[in-house]
Amino acid sequence: MVKILVIILFFLNLIFSQSVNVSVDKQRLQKGDVLQLIVEVTGAKNFPKIEMDAINNNFEFVGGPYEQTSIQFINGKMKDTKTLTWTLSPRKIGNLTIPEIQGSIDGKIFVSQPIKITVANNLKEGSGNSVFILAEVDKESAYLGEQITLTYKLYKDINTKISGIDQFQMPDFNGFWVEEIFTPQRLQYQSKNVLFRGRKYQVANLGQRALFPIASDQHIIPIVSIKTQIEKKNRKTKRDPFFDPFFNSFFSETQTKVIRSKKRIIKIKPFPEPKPTDFNGAVGDFKINVEIDQREVEVNNGIIFTVLLEGTGNLGLFTLPKVDFPQSLEAFPPNDDYKKDVFRNQITGSQKLEYVLVPRESGYFEIPMIKMSFFNLKLDSWSTIKTKSFKIQVTGDNVESGNLKGLTKKEIELLAEDIRFIKTKPSEISAFENKLSKAVYLFYFLSTIIFFLPKISKKIMKINLFKVDDRRKKNAIKKSLKILKTKNHDSFNIASKAIYIYVQERLLLSSKNLDPTAVKRLLKNYIDDITLKELISILKICDAGKYSPTYKKEMDTIIPKTKNILKNIDQSFK
Repeated sequence: MVKILVIILFFLNLIFSQSVNVSVDKQRLQKGDVLQLIVEVTGAKNFPKIEMDAINNNFEFVGGPYEQTSIQFINGKMKDTKTLTWTLSPRKIGNLTIPEIQGSIDGKIFVSQPIKITVANNLKEGSGNSVFILAEVDKESAYLGEQITLTYKLYKDINTKISGIDQFQMPDFNGFWVEEIFTPQRLQYQSKNVLFRGRKYQVANLGQRALFPIASDQHIIPIVSIKTQIEKKNRKTKRDPFFDPFFNSFFSETQTKVIRSKKRIIKIKPFPEPKPTDFNGAVGDFKINVEIDQREVEVNNGIIFTVLLEGTGNLGLFTLPKVDFPQSLEAFPPNDDYKKDVFRNQITGSQKLEYVLVPRESGYFEIPMIKMSFFNLKLDSWSTIKTKSFKIQVTGDNVESGNLKGLTKKEIELLAEDIRFIKTKPSEISAFENKLSKAVYLFYFLSTIIFFLPKISKKIMKINLFKVDDRRKKNAIKKSLKILKTKNHDSFNIASKAIYIYVQERLLLSSKNLDPTAVKRLLKNYIDDITLKELISILKICDAGKYSPTYKKEMDTIIPKTKNILKNIDQSFK
């Protein structure tokens, strides 16, 4: 009986010895300060499972959860305590509340009491303005497609010392097409101090982007935040003659602060009416030219026709006008070449379309002019640009060339060498005046082989010789893995370059202007969310390595991580 009673008391002790305590390290703080939310459990086998979503309304999670286990022996009894800690930053000033926290310990449910938090705006005069971020834009209203230059700047009072700062990450700009203008390799303050509201500051450029508004419900430049460690000022004390003040720097006290920029709302201006019927979204200042490599050509010989658009504006966000070629000129899909440059913080560049034209009949033909309308920001009105027309002369006899459609530019160039052997004038050695020459028969023979060879090869070898794009896709992973083998101290740059090259080659992108936001948008329909999240995390770590020395430990592992995830992504495409 006594034995049974002891066992019952033992289990009752286990059940009722569990306790939960939810607390914070401070209930009154100033704007930019952080607080610690602590959940302490005694007598539990496992760490508690807690639902924290309700806290997101008023607080931002800066760090955590951090796990800690401690064991104490008091009067011969063991006390096992498990602690979870989060670092929170208030999203606004005023009276806030940490709501009831629900969780479970070893299958048992618990609910905490709400905790009141007071956030004041600069409890100490001027202290709240010692370090801050500004999101500076060159305009607060714009047309769709008009460039907005955004610069994030860190302002630090000349008397304030920052002992540590987290990496700065560009946010996602929903409602904008983004082009990179400037990304610093490391945090560097300008040589000259800046006077802002009667106070001198050191200023560092955290990054600069060109934003082009696209059709969307809203256009908001979001809030960004950075966690900093700011040294506290020591009160003036008498100097100890036996202690060197040099050692004070090793024992300085720091304070954690989260600094945030303000949200900016961009107003979209409507285009003036009436809009030109041929307006395709081009906004800026452009000029257009066309070139042709020859104006007199024989039947079935190739011509190179080039359309070149140059200027400043939203290049890449609109298509060039369609060229109406004469039916007798067979036009093959053009080669698109897009180049971008940054000049005085403006996105400039060119877009070139190169067509291969093959005349199928003799005669005189005219390639009509190309006309294009755009909204001219300098004039704040509509402008129209156009090219001149070209007349070409095609000589030689008309030859039925068979079905040559579907060939690429390179194949046309190969065929051109054979076509040049065709004799369209009477030959002295011809035995039959009214029949085709041997060269024409040779042409038919070669044309038939070239037309049917890809189909036969595809069935036998399952390889389409004409699909250069397929080879480019298949070689994407090889190209990226080769980049990862490059011997260079800058592992972050190598890893990010390998990822961007893979995405560009695998998706056949003409533009090389990629960033984590663009990669996320391009791959979200191809790979699962977990893999995509891991890939974006690697890209952000690569960007962070440019700012913070705390990421040096990632240098040895970033290359293997990139190699593994690229292999996994490549398998998803197969």
